[in-house]
Amino acid sequence: MNSTQVRRPRSTLQGYLLLGTVALVLGTVYALVLRNTAKSSGEGSVLAAPADSKESFAEIRPFTLLDQSGATFTRDTLMGRPSIVGFIFTRCSGPCPLITANMKKVHDQIAGDDIRLVTITVDPEYDTPAVLSEYARNIGADLTRWTFLTGPTDEVQRLSEKSFLLPIEKDESQPVGESITHRTYLTVVDKTGRVRGYYDGEGPVGLEAAVKRARYLAAEQ
Repeated sequence: MNSTQVRRPRSTLQGYLLLGTVALVLGTVYALVLRNTAKSSGEGSVLAAPADSKESFAEIRPFTLLDQSGATFTRDTLMGRPSIVGFIFTRCSGPCPLITANMKKVHDQIAGDDIRLVTITVDPEYDTPAVLSEYARNIGADLTRWTFLTGPTDEVQRLSEKSFLLPIEKDESQPVGESITHRTYLTVVDKTGRVRGYYDGEGPVGLEAAVKRARYLAAEQ
């Protein structure tokens, strides 16, 4: 076959190159739009807002749970001071012990601050108030500053997913300690019940940022 039979006219090649460039630009723009949409909704990323950020990502909806003493704990109970919130379950064989240990570090660090710590179980059928009370006692939690919450499974699920934007998944086929998948973020909630940041609950950088954020919000008028 003669080479002239397969050579593309210059104008055709230029057209292909132009179309390829346009497709690449459009693809990049589309990816950026998707990323910004995810960020604005609080989904798919850790939104570690700086201490003095004005960002707000979600609002805590009304809920009713029980604390470690069996007393009712609602959205109104949460109001009045910033909170650092973490989700765990006591039978967890994954990252939960680390999350609790890190929250204990925060607990000791903010002893003089007007900040509440809240741990919410994602396994409420097992983690009754009595179980959480024993759990809190074993880690040396000051229950005037650190609250442990449980309640109906659907209420916990709704609170995590609809208010904190953090999904919970359960797989009964897995061993008990690995049967529940949940996010390991520490979430900072302000005095009025707005989610103001998500922070890595497994490392020191996230802990430090969460504390700075909560302290700033505690001082905010």
